[in-house]
Amino acid sequence: MASDFARYIANLRQSLFDEKLLDRQFLQLERLESNNEGYLEDVCADYFKDAAKFVGLIVPELQAPPYDVHSIEGLLHRFKGMATAMGAIKVTHQIDCMREHLKRGDFEACKLAFERIKQENEFLQFKLDNYFKLRKQAPPAEIEDQPEYGYMDTDSE
Repeated sequence: MASDFARYIANLRQSLFDEKLLDRQFLQLERLESNNEGYLEDVCADYFKDAAKFVGLIVPELQAPPYDVHSIEGLLHRFKGMATAMGAIKVTHQIDCMREHLKRGDFEACKLAFERIKQENEFLQFKLDNYFKLRKQAPPAEIEDQPEYGYMDTDSE
C-alpha cells in the first residue's frame, strides 16, 4: 500500500513536468533539498509570496493610461527572473507573451496576458501545495524510493 502511495506522489510530481508547469530548474532545486530537508518547499513558498507582491505592483500599472512601459517592463523582467529561478516555465512563457504585447503597445493584450500569468501562477501554487502536502504524509523512505521519471524537453516548444 505504501509503495502505491509513493507511486501516486511520483506520478503527481511527474505531472508537473508533463503539463509543462515546471522545467529542469525545479529539478536542480529538488536535488539541493537532499541536503536540506524542507528547502524546496521553502523556496516555493518564498517564490509565491514574492510573485504575489509583483502581481500587486503590476495591477495599478495596468489600471489606466498613461501606461509606464519602462516600469511595467522592469517589473516583468524581475518577475521572469524569479519564475525562471523556480522553474515555473508556464509562468515564464506567459510573462514573455506579455512583454511582447508591451513592446507592441497593445495594452489590452497585455492585460489579458497578465490575467493568464496570474492564472498559471495560481494553478502552479495549487498543484505544488497539493504535492508537498501529500509528500509529507508518506514515510520518508517511500519518498526517497520514488522513481526518477523522465523529463519533458521544454526546449522543443
